[in-house]
Amino acid sequence: MKQVLLAVGLLLACAVSTSAADWGSYGNARFGYWIDIPPGFSKVEASENGDGGISVSPDGDTELRIWGSHITEGEFLSEVGWRIDQDKAEGWEITYERKTRRWASWSGRRSERVMYERAIPLCRDQAAYFQIEYDRSDIERNGPVVERLVKSLRPNGECR
Repeated sequence: MKQVLLAVGLLLACAVSTSAADWGSYGNARFGYWIDIPPGFSKVEASENGDGGISVSPDGDTELRIWGSHITEGEFLSEVGWRIDQDKAEGWEITYERKTRRWASWSGRRSERVMYERAIPLCRDQAAYFQIEYDRSDIERNGPVVERLVKSLRPNGECR
């Protein structure tokens, strides 16, 4: 019995490590943040100004936008409020919103598309964001992807 449990445990550990190994990562030196990139997604196409970039799923239906920015609306929570207002102005119906001093998340829908956005404050009045957009029919498939992205968006070390 111990051997069976050990074998099952080893198989699960291999599955988890393989799953984790399939994910890539993207680091941004300009703003000092990291995020994991889902398996099969394209290499992040960096923006000209070096704040982040875009990665796309193999089928082209899911787009992951990643960027850093300077906080221009006073402080982190005000900046997040402004960004949510910008999403609304672009036609997104915001269906979920949660803000804290350490992170903020919101999601919405527009026609047959779903969007989830996450923000974290960084050093020196800066913030990092990701936004993932996909078809409503892919909500279940992308749920674990969003969870992993949320956990992986992080600062690149300590503030100096």
